[in-house]
Amino acid sequence: MSHEKGRKRPRAFIFTICRAAVIFFCGAVIIPELPVNCLSVSGDDGRVILSAPMRMGELFTAEYIHSVQLTPVVDEYAVLQGRIWGWRELTMSHNAGLPFAEPEHGRFVSDAPWMIIQGGRRAEERIAYRVGTSKFGRNVWLLPPFGEIWIHEKIPSRRVFIEASVKRSGSAAAINQTAEAAASDRHPFIR
Repeated sequence: MSHEKGRKRPRAFIFTICRAAVIFFCGAVIIPELPVNCLSVSGDDGRVILSAPMRMGELFTAEYIHSVQLTPVVDEYAVLQGRIWGWRELTMSHNAGLPFAEPEHGRFVSDAPWMIIQGGRRAEERIAYRVGTSKFGRNVWLLPPFGEIWIHEKIPSRRVFIEASVKRSGSAAAINQTAEAAASDRHPFIR
């Protein structure tokens, strides 16, 4: 009987080693292939200004002063599967080109002083965005991991492109380095 127990222990040990090897192999092969949502901001010339990985469904916000109405507008976007989804828009006025109707696949909510349009199923891979100036169209972005960026002070009166993509997590190390450098105090876009 003690002889049978002796045989079971080496089998259990070998089984444990094999299981650990399979887990290590799967981690080494699968993890670098996992998709990572990335968000980048580039200028007209195609030069990347900011780039960072985004958690699935993570929100970023673009707040601006409407150049005609002179009222604040807040747009919230979510990054999902390499696309930028319009999550909701908050306005204080519905004149001069601002939304005025409930989206077909969304809802309109009034929460004074804001008028909120949620949903709408609008998704884009790339958004063209006009940056204003301190006088006309002030723009403030809340963009993880960078925090609050007063973009109109950094690149006034420019058109930029906000783009979502999906990359392999193996390439995320380089993206994380960019995000860490951007989040540091040395980055010129951080207030």
